[in-house]
Amino acid sequence: MSLAAPISAIEVRSTRAAISVAWSELQPQDLPRWNNILRRTDAPIYQYPFWNEPYRRMWVTPRYLFWGDERDPLALVTILSVGFGPTKIGLVFRGPAQIAPYFPLTRGMFRQLFDWARSNGFMFLRFTHSDPEVLANIASAGHAVDLDAFPYLLDYPVLSQDYIVEQHDSEEETLASFDREARRKIRRGTEAGYQFHSTDSATALERAWPLFQDCAQRKHFRLERPLSFYADLMRGAQTYNRARLYTASLNGNVVGSTLVFRDRTMAHCSLAAFDAQHRHSAGFLHWHSMRDMYRLGASRYNLGPGPGSLARFKSEFCPCPVRYPGPLTIVLKEGAFWMWGKAFVPMAKQLQPMLRTIAFQRSALSR
Repeated sequence: MSLAAPISAIEVRSTRAAISVAWSELQPQDLPRWNNILRRTDAPIYQYPFWNEPYRRMWVTPRYLFWGDERDPLALVTILSVGFGPTKIGLVFRGPAQIAPYFPLTRGMFRQLFDWARSNGFMFLRFTHSDPEVLANIASAGHAVDLDAFPYLLDYPVLSQDYIVEQHDSEEETLASFDREARRKIRRGTEAGYQFHSTDSATALERAWPLFQDCAQRKHFRLERPLSFYADLMRGAQTYNRARLYTASLNGNVVGSTLVFRDRTMAHCSLAAFDAQHRHSAGFLHWHSMRDMYRLGASRYNLGPGPGSLARFKSEFCPCPVRYPGPLTIVLKEGAFWMWGKAFVPMAKQLQPMLRTIAFQRSALSR
């Protein structure tokens, strides 16, 4: 007994797990349970099943693998599968996710993952992750190339930067972290009489969708996913209280809207749109959106990337944006990968707009 006393429970568990377990694929009936498991961890929202299931509309198949005993899992990886047969492409957005924070993601685990992917017909896996050390560990376990071999479906942003507001219990303390211009915009929005509303209804998103379309056209950017995708996403997140559509209205007319999802600690503003005549509603709406998310448990509010003129607006709330390391590609089948780079990539670049349109149309029609 005295010999066993100095050995921690963590060490014993880690040794046992390393010997007796490997990656196992989840079945559809397992997904609700895993949404609940992940929301008790620091796993990024990009790994949640409810976040990935809507991709099925766009000819992208999510596959989920856990590492560890089914009753005591230690890690999860969500792989978005593109293509067919022995030349599939796997996309891992901000993963794998650690379920047990004290149990590290090891090179042995990654080698097992690559073996599984190779045997299931994947010619390469593309990883993104917020932690460069995790990417370095992934690279050391396989044939890594420092490039993005599939830049057509992104966990937007990949190379961009996110404007993340660190909130506090006190509204005054949170406001004090903003630029003076942001505080002025919030005050002017309040004085203008805008009303703030919250819902988790996908039907409400459908009613607000023309506002998002008009704003995208006016500002010359594209909506990265169709309405059907976001509506599915809202319905999937609704069960776990992970989604909100926020609106600002004046005299009964909606003049601004934000679509926000959350994991355990961070709220992600996925969409935001404002009427051209009511630009002052933007600061007001983001402020109330982030405070409502804080009350729901998300202490950080991700305004998202800031391309073009958006950078100036978002930097007023967050002067120090977060930058991420670039994507990493793990080659699993060298011959197929060589053919992909020489033949398919140039063709894919030309066909991307057409394929994107077809995928959007299929997503809308498959409802």
